[in-house]
Amino acid sequence: MEYVFGILVVTAIVFAIVKLARGGLGSRAGGGADAEMKRLANIARIAAEREYRLKLTHDRASVKDLEDAILQDLHHNQLISPYPDEELAELSRLWGAYLGEVLRRVRPGAWQARSRHGGRRPMPFVLDRHHEVFPCSWVYRRIKHGPEYGVHAKACEFADNRDNPEYALKGAE
Repeated sequence: MEYVFGILVVTAIVFAIVKLARGGLGSRAGGGADAEMKRLANIARIAAEREYRLKLTHDRASVKDLEDAILQDLHHNQLISPYPDEELAELSRLWGAYLGEVLRRVRPGAWQARSRHGGRRPMPFVLDRHHEVFPCSWVYRRIKHGPEYGVHAKACEFADNRDNPEYALKGAE
């Protein structure tokens, strides 16, 4: 029964997020993907506090909290009853937006709707003309496949390599 309740709560959160985000990326005046992802990151921070009683603080410790509490819970729910593709994409975008805003504090960058280099993968966090990382994809894999795709380790690796401009070319997807 507890699992069913957890799934219902997560589903309610996702539908609320989808409803808030329905305007689509860049649809707000002066918006664009960067502004939209900042807005989603703020929604994620509020949802973490309300639904998980976690205060996300945009630092490495909060990425560990994100992974250990929220993403682990979402993965658990995914194992019990797989999320529909659209719902999994929305969850990945929501929590990936927060993760990307943490990365922004490590190395400046901006969100883009599409990758210049990564084919069809959406929402890269672009570091410069030639380098980008994909926090939403990191979150997607963590929710879908589990702890072997840890986002905390990726965020730490990113921070450790912040002064290495070639890092984004070598496995930062």
